[in-house]
Amino acid sequence: MTEAVRHPALEHGAQLCGLAENEALPQDLLARFIDRADEELLGELAQRTDFGPALRHALVERGGSSVRETLVRAGSLPLEEVPRDDPKVALAALVGGLAPLSWAADLASSPDRDIRWEVAELEQDLGETFSVLSNDPDHSVLQSLAGNAALPADLMEELARHPSTAVRSALARNDQVPARILAGLLADGGSPPPTMCGSCSSVGDPAGRRAQCGDHAPGIREVQLSALQNPATPPDGMAAFVSLPEPWQRACIAGRAGIADEVYAALAEDADPRVRGALAENPAVPQQLLRRLAEDPSSEVRRELGANPAITLDLLTSLAAHQRFGRELLPRIAAASEDELRLLAASPVAQVRALAAVREDLPADLLAAFAADPDAGVAKRVAPHPSLTAGHVRTIAERHGPPVYSAVAASPHCPADLLHRMALDSGSVRKALRPIARHPSATAETLLICLEHRDGRRHAVRHPAMPPALLVELLADPDWEVASGAAGNSALPTAAMERLLDGWLPGAPEAG
Repeated sequence: MTEAVRHPALEHGAQLCGLAENEALPQDLLARFIDRADEELLGELAQRTDFGPALRHALVERGGSSVRETLVRAGSLPLEEVPRDDPKVALAALVGGLAPLSWAADLASSPDRDIRWEVAELEQDLGETFSVLSNDPDHSVLQSLAGNAALPADLMEELARHPSTAVRSALARNDQVPARILAGLLADGGSPPPTMCGSCSSVGDPAGRRAQCGDHAPGIREVQLSALQNPATPPDGMAAFVSLPEPWQRACIAGRAGIADEVYAALAEDADPRVRGALAENPAVPQQLLRRLAEDPSSEVRRELGANPAITLDLLTSLAAHQRFGRELLPRIAAASEDELRLLAASPVAQVRALAAVREDLPADLLAAFAADPDAGVAKRVAPHPSLTAGHVRTIAERHGPPVYSAVAASPHCPADLLHRMALDSGSVRKALRPIARHPSATAETLLICLEHRDGRRHAVRHPAMPPALLVELLADPDWEVASGAAGNSALPTAAMERLLDGWLPGAPEAG
């Protein structure tokens, strides 16, 4: 009787990593892959969602606990196959919503601190399990618990009195903590005074901790700063922190509602643009102060002002005439009425028209007007609009040329022949090759052009229209992204998949 040949394990590499993700991999080759994969590849394979029971069992048999955990996280392992005596797998099932919440009780008593830490983070009604975790001897578990938004109010009260400033600081960052507790943590770190901080937490004796850290002032300041950053903390008392040394600390106050107008005015004079920027984006800041910030020397501050939902339309249009904004839809423009959109579209200032051109619910006549706009900046912003026709995007490309090619290629209705022409003409704007190579309408001929430049190569190789023979050649590409992309392409010939699973290394000389 002839003994079966056992092939050496396949090792993790660009081609096999890509092949593990290939949706067109036949089931018989998937079975062969599972049989030969090394540990890393088994982990890659476990992220697939096309396993039948037999292949799933084979994968679990080879990969063990780590593969089970990945399968659970991918939603590919039924609850009846989750072993409760494997804490990591059981935890993955609990976190993913596969296992009932009753499993949390056992996991909360696990000797593995990391397991308890993750259970403490689970934002679900865990009932008595919360009480068990609140008595955990490890402070990192308590910190995780203190940050849990689902924690009952009575346990929040309890943790606010915890001796450790690290636990109180974690609680102070939780935006579900009652305002009264947060106000106390902001004022003085909470009551009673803490007796332990990060510097002395390893010292068991309270007297020894006092001798080492005194009043634990640095830890208390951390509690206060955590409360300062929490949007649920009442603004009363925040003015006392307006002179904090770090700009990010003052920016926390500048971004808050409910601060006195004179404090906002003082922050508007802050030397750091990050503080003034946080103020400029704050819808609670008085309008006269926003108008002063429109003259700020920092373009970043003015950009943040444009993103303020409370900015008046006249101030925004005035700002847009001198300040460049990105392609994102600004909140005030998102809230604009049709009459206001028409007002913006009629502006002689191109930057103002560009603000409205990104709205997806534009009336048909405004959409057509923006598509015919003589300014390339306006055309760029409207070109990806899902309601533009092929004729519209063709007109935009012909009128404005390479500077708008990236935006035109982002249009779902960009025709194949236009994609090809832009690819041929994109030498000076190579970044356009990326959206061209990703476009569903790109043809094989267009993808060949994209392959010539690194900007488009990594995207083109993943396109289903890539010629199969060329994909086989690209398996030998020295760029990991290209080689793995070729192996993961559903158009890769099955024969090439087989050769890879038989240990073929693309680019290596064939056996003679």
